[in-house]
Amino acid sequence: MNAPALARQPRRTQAERSEAMRARLATAAYEAIASGGLKGLRMRAVAEGAGVSPGALLHHFPDKNALILVAIEQALTLARDDSAAWLDQAAGDPEAVLRAMLAEFRAFFFSDRFWVAIGITIEASKDDDLFEAVRNSVAVLRKPIYAAWNERLVAEGWSPEAAMRAVRSGSAMISGAAIRRFWADVDAITTAIEEEWVAERLAQQTS
Repeated sequence: MNAPALARQPRRTQAERSEAMRARLATAAYEAIASGGLKGLRMRAVAEGAGVSPGALLHHFPDKNALILVAIEQALTLARDDSAAWLDQAAGDPEAVLRAMLAEFRAFFFSDRFWVAIGITIEASKDDDLFEAVRNSVAVLRKPIYAAWNERLVAEGWSPEAAMRAVRSGSAMISGAAIRRFWADVDAITTAIEEEWVAERLAQQTS
């Protein structure tokens, strides 16, 4: 008895293959910076990391600036996907929303994704055109996360102004702690400051 023929998988279109190739190269560019800093972003190393020829890389990303942009987009896309999980958990209780927001900020600002993004941003500041493109990428991929937290807080009773201040001050507090750890360890004072921040926001919300 003959074995049943295996169903053929539909062939991917040229556009789908091209998009898959770009995704592989974006991942390789991000990983090159995450492991070796911007000095690790070499065209040949990215091609090797993606398992493609240098020519294939140049077809999609003709210069280093193009790779820099796709690397920061990859970093912020990964961060955005992680943030969605925190947002899904934040509902029904004002304190829970605040703590979930701080946890999401901490997960981002203490991650390789943030350090790849900030390293690229600092380097890009030397080139006006590249810097503007980097700022646009951040606006597209990171600002919606802050807007979503703003909406969560408004849903819990904060005014739009109070919600915006809470999101901005919370982000500044956690990003500052992330940068400070280069010079000092996270300690009990850091934790106490965060607890005071939560208590103050809740007091303002109920007053």
